[in-house]
Order: sequence, then C-alpha cells, then structure tokens
Amino acid sequence: MFGTEKKEVKKDAAEKVDYIIKVEAARATKNDSIIMVDLDVNGVKIKSCMLKEATVKEDGEKHKKGDTVYFLNFPSEKVGDKYYNRAWFPVSNANLEDIIKQVKSLL
Repeated sequence: MFGTEKKEVKKDAAEKVDYIIKVEAARATKNDSIIMVDLDVNGVKIKSCMLKEATVKEDGEKHKKGDTVYFLNFPSEKVGDKYYNRAWFPVSNANLEDIIKQVKSLL
C-alpha cells in the first residue's frame, strides 16, 4: 500500500524524467568556483542551491585528471549530527548542462 514495496530503481531513471528547469537567480560568492542559484523546477521553487566547479585530481572511470566537473548541491539542514536535503530532484547530465548554460547567461 502506498509504495511500501521496494522497487528496483534503474541508474538512468533521471534521464527518463522530463523537468522544466529555469534558473531564476544566480549569485556569485567570494569563492570563484561556487555560484548560488535559485531554481524553478516544474513550478516548484528551490532556493539557495550551490553550483560548484571542481578540477579532477585523479583519473577515474568517468573523468580524467585535469577535467572540469560541476556539482549541484541542494539546500540542507542539520538534524542531530546529520545533514538532510530540504528539497531535491534527480539531476541528469542534460539537466546540469542546461542549468550551467542558464547560469552563464545570467552572470
């Protein structure tokens, strides 16, 4: 009842879901590799997401040393000793590229 049975989730599940993402605001921080963004995802507003740019330090399966990668962190709050996201959605590579493009046009 109400999803009590556990279902196997495929790794590419985020690729199959269509999201309409609009970057409503982008704010630079003191750190040049971090931008704070406010998103509108299918009409739901998620404020204070952190878009980070990092350089890969070691070769891995997906990236080589020296590649630039981006991470989207969602707003979180501390409960006890752990941090929990207040809002999130599965972010595909296409979603992330779209967000980066919108942020670059705003800044």
